[in-house]
Amino acid sequence: MRMTRQRQRMERRARATGPITNINIVSLLDIFTILLLFLLVQSGDPTEDLPVLANLKLPYSDAKTSPTRTLVVSVVAGDIQVEGVTVAQVAELSDSNLIVPLASALKARLQDAAGQAGKDQKFSGRVTVMADRDVPFSVLKKVLFTCSTRHFRKVSLVVQRRVEDAG
Repeated sequence: MRMTRQRQRMERRARATGPITNINIVSLLDIFTILLLFLLVQSGDPTEDLPVLANLKLPYSDAKTSPTRTLVVSVVAGDIQVEGVTVAQVAELSDSNLIVPLASALKARLQDAAGQAGKDQKFSGRVTVMADRDVPFSVLKKVLFTCSTRHFRKVSLVVQRRVEDAG
């Protein structure tokens, strides 16, 4: 008899609350799709960190590695720039391999990095050089020499990846 009363009570509650409604899964999928797209956009491409220079035509290469974000030294349109700030003119370079204004700018960056680095962090010594394909090699050699004298010895050259033919 007790089971029948319990059963009756369960049936009354089921009638009072109504039938169980279905969850609208379409809106849930929309939310997850938007979340996924947001995360994909935020992860980004490592090449987005490199500055885009208007007059720069990069040399072509078959390199497969993607660039990483480090200190950027660029040689474009007759200017030598560190992080977008012009430090020297190519036309004013001397016969010496050392570019003094570039060396002083790199030294200031080195001191900033040493001040910001903690005891457990080491200075990486990485620099990324972006040079136009029309820049003479003698100028590029002076830039690389100057970087190496200021303890930026891990140099990456930015190049444009060649497009592979499909057939």
